[in-house]
Amino acid sequence: MLQVKHVINLYLPRFRPPQLSPAMQRLIKVCVVGLFGIIVLSLCLFLLRIYFDSQLESAKEEQLRLEAELNLVVSQLPNTVVDKNLQNQIAREEKLLAKQHRVITFLRQDSISDSSSFTSLVEQLSNQNVKDIWLSKFEVINQGQDIQLYGYAKTPEQVSRYLSLLGTQEAYKGRAFKQINIVRGKNGWNEFFLSTQPESPGDSLLQESILGAEL
Repeated sequence: MLQVKHVINLYLPRFRPPQLSPAMQRLIKVCVVGLFGIIVLSLCLFLLRIYFDSQLESAKEEQLRLEAELNLVVSQLPNTVVDKNLQNQIAREEKLLAKQHRVITFLRQDSISDSSSFTSLVEQLSNQNVKDIWLSKFEVINQGQDIQLYGYAKTPEQVSRYLSLLGTQEAYKGRAFKQINIVRGKNGWNEFFLSTQPESPGDSLLQESILGAEL
């Protein structure tokens, strides 16, 4: 039997597998690159989410820690209650300061002449030397036209002597004390009130006055 050998050249074009067109090849490459980019982007977003979640958790823990410290500090503070009496006292002191400020402003006005100055009244008031008599307060009212004295004396005669000596002072010449009230007090002292202003039930309570310190 005769054996026949066939030789086949597989490199011939008809034996090659069919090839994709260049357009299809570019489409496949684009799809592969796009899929790879989507995978990389998803991975980045996943890692960012993990990072932000950890940051948010840390911020929550820090907030809880700060709130705990704040509550501890608040609990250690003393309880403060508004004192109504202290507020009322402050309001009264502010009104008194405002009144004294108005008086000082009035005294400093340039319109006050030497004849109406109160300096001589105060200085000559302290020049008296009468034993067992004590002035507790004085008031200069009506822009220096009238003066009122408050104090204590052992006897009424000492008040009379004090007025006589006071009348010899230049600033008090021509001034007549029209109110002289002496009230017997405790411990042998007599409380007196002297005023050059005539007594009148209609006197205004809003007159500006100069309050002197205890002499």
